[in-house]
Amino acid sequence: MLAIDRVGMAGGDLQNRQVIHRLRQSPGRAVNYQYLVVSESVEDMPRIDVLAVKDIGRIKERLKKKIMPGVGLEMAVAPARKMDAGRWFSDVRELYSYCRSSGCQFILSSGADSLHSMVSGQCLDAILETSGIDPCEHWNEMNGWLESRLARRVRI
Repeated sequence: MLAIDRVGMAGGDLQNRQVIHRLRQSPGRAVNYQYLVVSESVEDMPRIDVLAVKDIGRIKERLKKKIMPGVGLEMAVAPARKMDAGRWFSDVRELYSYCRSSGCQFILSSGADSLHSMVSGQCLDAILETSGIDPCEHWNEMNGWLESRLARRVRI
């Protein structure tokens, strides 16, 4: 219905192959589900897959010192509902540009914490286009990055 093939979530059915779980730390053993380690702290950089960025201007200098090429830098849509749209789109463009220059993967997510705040695939495409990002190119790169990240996991 929302034109989304995969979802990332903090809980739910661990066996569903279309769900990628967002964990705060790696499991202590091999597991039979897909996951990414996500943090909001630049200090966690060596052990995470995704850094959730709320304000690129505030963390940019620390990020430059700690950046690990290949990590995903995520910008969520949910906070945009409470922000100045111009500033939020400016942050999206700046984060995307930073990702391109640093070898990181730009991630645009809904940031939804309920079914009612999810964002459709078409809306995400429109946000990318408004930000000057080609949606097809972005999703192809995103899919390649995601597959390579998940392929590193030890499975049982």
